[in-house]
Amino acid sequence: MLKGIPAILGPDLMHCLLSMGHGDELVLSDANFPAASCARRLIRCDGHDIVPLLAAIMNFFPLDHTVERPYAV
Repeated sequence: MLKGIPAILGPDLMHCLLSMGHGDELVLSDANFPAASCARRLIRCDGHDIVPLLAAIMNFFPLDHTVERPYAV
């Protein structure tokens, strides 16, 4: 059993985060983003707001500071 992982981060999302490497991108979006037509992998987090989800992810997903823009809004 892993400890310290917020319940908002489900197993599929944690697996995705742990599988990511340099150059991979993660998009957090609302329901109006056409993810089903452009995502290689789609993990839905229905019922969760973006801000708490992002806060939980940032505990496990360091930004790549070797690139000019490691994040975009």
